[in-house]
Amino acid sequence: MIELARPRYGHFDLGTGYHGDVWLDLDALFLRPAVLRPHVRVLADRLREHRVDAVCGPMEGGAFLAYALAELMEAAFLPAYRAPASEAGAVTDFRLAWTGGAGGRDRRVAVGPANETMAAALSVPFYAVDAVQSSAWLPANCPLCADAVPLTDPASVD
Repeated sequence: MIELARPRYGHFDLGTGYHGDVWLDLDALFLRPAVLRPHVRVLADRLREHRVDAVCGPMEGGAFLAYALAELMEAAFLPAYRAPASEAGAVTDFRLAWTGGAGGRDRRVAVGPANETMAAALSVPFYAVDAVQSSAWLPANCPLCADAVPLTDPASVD
């Protein structure tokens, strides 16, 4: 499945407050829904055991996956929208408002995208359909910046 995301290697501003050495074209995953559908079903089957009420995904690609999962699981779909980065330049937050009425705090919500680090910190399950080796750093800690490697334009790399 990684090949569907057309991985590119270089020094990228990931748009999340981090720099990284791999760029994935996540939107490309959704160009051929029939190819992605079996992977979405596997993930939906894994999530069903958690009896989620909703599936949340950022409106920057992850919403497509969240929507497909919500449909398969007959759950609500919750889009998340980018909030302005903090003045300290921390990682970008996403915000959502539960629109399912009172008691939103007691709902079980599957969130995507996520990562193993986030899952461990929150003590929640993490499921990956596929993985690619990559590294990400805050710009102040980026070894590529320290080596004066210029940022790569994702559109310029084949």
